[in-house]
Amino acid sequence: MRKDRLYEEDLLVNGTVGGEVLTKHERQVLRQEAGELKEKMELAKQEPIAE
Repeated sequence: MRKDRLYEEDLLVNGTVGGEVLTKHERQVLRQEAGELKEKMELAKQEPIAE
């Protein structure tokens, strides 16, 4: 994951934009879910396109 992406996440979640402060556990869960989604997207990219 790009470092600036993590900064953007911090700004949106914990910064003045989002205003919501997440616990360490909540951040871990969100990162884990994002990782799972990324994995699924990578697998989908490798599948042939059905027309």
